[in-house]
Amino acid sequence: MSKNNRRTSRARPRTGTTERSQKSTVLDEPTTIERKQQKKQILKFVARTLEKMPQGLRAEFSTMKRFNDFEKMKAFKEAQEAGKNRYKDVGCLDNNRVKLSSPWPHEYIHANYVAVPTNPKRFICTQAPLEKTCADFWFMCLQEKVEFIFMLCNLLEKGSKKCYEYYPNKKKDVLEFEEGGQKITVKFEYSNTFQFRGAESKAKVVATEVLIEGPGGETLKTTHYHWNDWPDRGVPAADMAILELLDQARPSKGPIVVHCSAGIGRTGSVVMLEYVMDQLISGQTIEDGDKILVKIREQRNNSIQTDAQYLFVHQVILNYFRKKRLMEEAGVQEAHDAFIEQYKKSVV
Repeated sequence: MSKNNRRTSRARPRTGTTERSQKSTVLDEPTTIERKQQKKQILKFVARTLEKMPQGLRAEFSTMKRFNDFEKMKAFKEAQEAGKNRYKDVGCLDNNRVKLSSPWPHEYIHANYVAVPTNPKRFICTQAPLEKTCADFWFMCLQEKVEFIFMLCNLLEKGSKKCYEYYPNKKKDVLEFEEGGQKITVKFEYSNTFQFRGAESKAKVVATEVLIEGPGGETLKTTHYHWNDWPDRGVPAADMAILELLDQARPSKGPIVVHCSAGIGRTGSVVMLEYVMDQLISGQTIEDGDKILVKIREQRNNSIQTDAQYLFVHQVILNYFRKKRLMEEAGVQEAHDAFIEQYKKSVV
């Protein structure tokens, strides 16, 4: 079959009972030896985190100032006049930016590949599409064979436009976009409310399957997860919801596209969580949060915007370990209870 006629067929978005690959099921059924090794790694991370407590983590985050070095963002600066950037102060690094290839009329899109330890292109972090970048966005997904998109913002938040309506739904089931004579069509296939396995999660996520049709007749089916209630510059409940979505997307061979509005705050939180989980799954040492964040920011500038988001990542990981009964050492759960109390006051 020729490349231009290739069609990727995928199952409908999950509602709660789909089989997953063995690698994606983190710590579900570890062997005795694996569990001992994992627990040793986990307890080291937990001890360091609980020693810092939320106050120490906030102080740690405050030392990692956000800034733009526009000498490392020349393509971003050149794209300003063309109106391809949503925010003038949210740059796109040159060193690992996604480049659109032929037959697309230009190569620029405000998007960066971001690695985790075992995958150099695990994520594409990008800004929310603008009206004039929707075609670019969907061509990028087609080019990179993206099977999952995480949308973490709403179209309108607190009276401000945060994202253009770039994906189809039941009412607008076919959307067509064009750039320099090249056309992209996105068709609605199916949607449902994502059913989380854990009844405690109140996150509102809609899973929509779409069919992308691009130049030369190339097609791709993609699952779009829209998280409806993750507040701008804030955090949702620190339950297992985001880890479950990552668990669903982890088997995909192509990059996972993640965006909020700017593509750095909520987006960076998701990336950092998967970075920790990837180290855990692969049996590597789980690094301290500040070291991980520096590595992520070297790929997607200024990732994680607030100390609340930084705390959220740590709290989700701690809650996950506790849920898996890996924090049963003497005094650890009590220390975590104290951490939770401080956390609640810190993220209000």
